[in-house]
Amino acid sequence: MSKNRSIGTKLHVGEIDDDELTIILRNVLPRGAQFRPGEVEYRTMADETVLTLKYHNGKIADAEAWPAMTSDLEQEIYAAADAGLAQGEPAVCRWTMFSGKPVEGTWRYREDFQIVPAPPEAPRPTELWAERPFLVEFIFQTSSNWQIQQHRYARKAADLLLILNLLLNTRITAPANRGRKHWVWAPQGSPTPALWAQEGYMIPNFTYIVRGFPEVQAPRLEQIPANKYHSREGYTETLAVPAEMTELLDTFWALKPDDRERFLRACYWHHMASVVWPYSQSLHLISLVNSVECLSSVGPARHRPEGPHEMFRAFMRRFAPRRHSAAAFGLGPTAIFKSLMKRFAPGAPSGRVLDSIYKTRSNITHGERLLHFDSGLFAAPLSQNSAIDREVGDNAVILCRGALINWLWNQRSAASGELLLTRGIRSEKPAKPGTKSSVRLIIPGK
Repeated sequence: MSKNRSIGTKLHVGEIDDDELTIILRNVLPRGAQFRPGEVEYRTMADETVLTLKYHNGKIADAEAWPAMTSDLEQEIYAAADAGLAQGEPAVCRWTMFSGKPVEGTWRYREDFQIVPAPPEAPRPTELWAERPFLVEFIFQTSSNWQIQQHRYARKAADLLLILNLLLNTRITAPANRGRKHWVWAPQGSPTPALWAQEGYMIPNFTYIVRGFPEVQAPRLEQIPANKYHSREGYTETLAVPAEMTELLDTFWALKPDDRERFLRACYWHHMASVVWPYSQSLHLISLVNSVECLSSVGPARHRPEGPHEMFRAFMRRFAPRRHSAAAFGLGPTAIFKSLMKRFAPGAPSGRVLDSIYKTRSNITHGERLLHFDSGLFAAPLSQNSAIDREVGDNAVILCRGALINWLWNQRSAASGELLLTRGIRSEKPAKPGTKSSVRLIIPGK
């Protein structure tokens, strides 16, 4: 048997996106196998191994051809790789997303994407508190391979979903790409009170891929300075955007690939916090803290938080024979989390507040407790534990989101260390026992 030979250059390894290359190979060689962590084999339907992809640090590093690689098969694979490398004409994908507020205006980010209202024929909720449809129309590069094309616009839509959910002051979601089913209440007059139905959404007679941005007759969305926008003072009935949104997006797209991927992971956990909130308050808190740890625990030294041991750590990074982790320099995950939060969280939160958030999260993660709302009671009564847990969760929502936005703001080339969001947790003097509430209860029929 002849020795395997490298064909990574001919497959454009390092030039073609890794996921797109695997799509190309799967179309030509439908069977696969993996026997070692760093290698994936691609085979014919007769189970003959044709080539192996070799990975290093999670990225495709090379490809090796096996003796079963025939001349015809080799030319077919190279032709498919060449076609995958070629960029098609730009097009616009019109992706449906949902907002916690009605979207009645438009906003465009340069010539890359725009937010527009859903068309009149789009199904809309009849309830006040609901997920309200709108469109995010964005540019993407087409491909002659429909699977690669679908992968390109689906991945960009996923990235935009995560970043918009962070930057906008309402929850942003999108239809699931998985076939999830639920028991749902049936419409009044149905023969059964409940239905087992699949989650989904569709706009009838709608074209999702078009050549350019469609003209939209709608006003511009209101723009509010971010520090006000993310406070109670900036509340609006309909969707608005922060005035600094263009600069924030410029900074995001200018991040180095590894930094952008890390920030998207942080945005993922921030988004997941809102997804799991109706199911588990404990997972909600875990997700919020995880979002900050994506930025605080790993990454280049210039992104590590400053702390009391920074000079020692800088010395060790420069002169130690190999790179050490932050923990090796005497800073555990708690200290790293607190250091980043003190640097970027709005309102200069106290160590007591940060300790409370992190300790509660750690106790949940290590199986020591659940938050009071997850105790299994249908209507958890007011108690000391419920009040403390509610405060921890509310504080984490404000501080973790603010820390992510302030971290991104500080990655600008012109950044000088100032924070974009400075309004943190509201400090109110506790009311005296027995103080009457100013809330007026309106009871129907009375």
